[in-house]
Amino acid sequence: MDGKRAVHTTPDEDRRGRIETVLRGLVVTIDGPAGSGKSTTASILAARLGFAYLDTGAMYRAVTLAALERGIDPNDGPAVTRLAETLSIEAGGTGGGPAIRLDGRAVDREIRGAEVSRFVSPVSRHEGVRRAMVKLQRRAGARGGVVAEGRDTGSVVFPFAASRVFLVADAEARARRREAQLRSMGIVQDIEAIRDNIRARDAMDSGRAASPLVRPAGAFLVDTSTLSVEEQVGLIEAEIRSEAGRIADAAVMRGERNPFAAMRPYYRASRALVRAFFRGAFGLEVRGAEHLRFRENYIFASNHMSYADPPVVGCALDREVWFLAKKELFRNPLFARLIGAYHAIPVDREEIERKTMKGIFEILARSGSILMFPEGTRSRTGELRPLKPGLGYAAVSSGVAIAPVYVTGTNDLGRCLLRRRRLRVVIGPPIRLRADRIGEDRKREYRILTAMAASELEMLRDEARD
Repeated sequence: MDGKRAVHTTPDEDRRGRIETVLRGLVVTIDGPAGSGKSTTASILAARLGFAYLDTGAMYRAVTLAALERGIDPNDGPAVTRLAETLSIEAGGTGGGPAIRLDGRAVDREIRGAEVSRFVSPVSRHEGVRRAMVKLQRRAGARGGVVAEGRDTGSVVFPFAASRVFLVADAEARARRREAQLRSMGIVQDIEAIRDNIRARDAMDSGRAASPLVRPAGAFLVDTSTLSVEEQVGLIEAEIRSEAGRIADAAVMRGERNPFAAMRPYYRASRALVRAFFRGAFGLEVRGAEHLRFRENYIFASNHMSYADPPVVGCALDREVWFLAKKELFRNPLFARLIGAYHAIPVDREEIERKTMKGIFEILARSGSILMFPEGTRSRTGELRPLKPGLGYAAVSSGVAIAPVYVTGTNDLGRCLLRRRRLRVVIGPPIRLRADRIGEDRKREYRILTAMAASELEMLRDEARD
């Protein structure tokens, strides 16, 4: 012995250590309408947790300020988008209050002015502007340990966030808060004008085509109308720590066996052979496998470009999966027997039948995982088609997390063979739902959840192309 003594820890200490490790890597989102208390709550919460604070709304205000300073019409989408793509915007800091820098200069006070408030919604409505800002926001939250607040951080920017919080408050309470916030910055505005601006922003934010204001599926709803700041921060912190404990308990640590990754011998051997073939012949690269190291099953949602997608995606996953295949593939008895051995489930691509859904739920109920191609048909160009809401329905009804997957190169295997293009599978972090966080309007929940999965697939597409 070298004189060092082994350090023994109790099971409770081990669990606390796991929870703290998980907590440091979490992304928390706080969304809600203007004046609902997002900024105050998020900045205090970030300071308390030691997280970075990301004010996404301030980033759109910075773009608006830049447009006004340059004489660009805020309603001119192409011009504002070109501007947004050239700007350097830094938002937030670790455990501090709001801090926004536009091309290197601090603009915290300027972006809260009446003129910026008047035009920020038209600017943020432009799809190109939102795409540019979302890329910056995703980059800022890539390592976790972030509290992000805005109007679409839980539904579009970070749909996989461990805690998706949605704040609400009545219009009068929101107007009073905004007046106090502005007064603390030395800005005086009439409360009637503030109230009118809030109502106008609500209508514009909820009705815009690109990333409208919605409550994310499975969000933790907090009405702040009568709560003190301390009370609402305390509620949200408790929710986050509870979720961190849940995730820590499901995490598979190095050296531990994951029962959800168990495979039958023939499936494991076949998977290894198929993966070796695609890796050797076409340069298959798999990213994001670490997102699956949990004791849980998944509904894998993948884009679809070619008949090669099921074997390529299937061999990239660390578990035995069942996948949906159009029923026409089962016409040949020999081929039907082959794909049936590897868990193909016949489905009408126009509509998933009740019998098929019953089979899917039975597989999920016994801890199996399903691979779905929710676009419903192949996209030869690689552009994502709208996802069928059956994806969200399956997840909401079963309570099983959605794990988004993006595959690229399967529609051009010849160039992959020559190494002129990459065959790549990118696995995103799971979008989890808690049964007690699903709203009463289940149809709304599964449609929003499907849209959230679509947003994550778009992000993975950009990552796969890098």
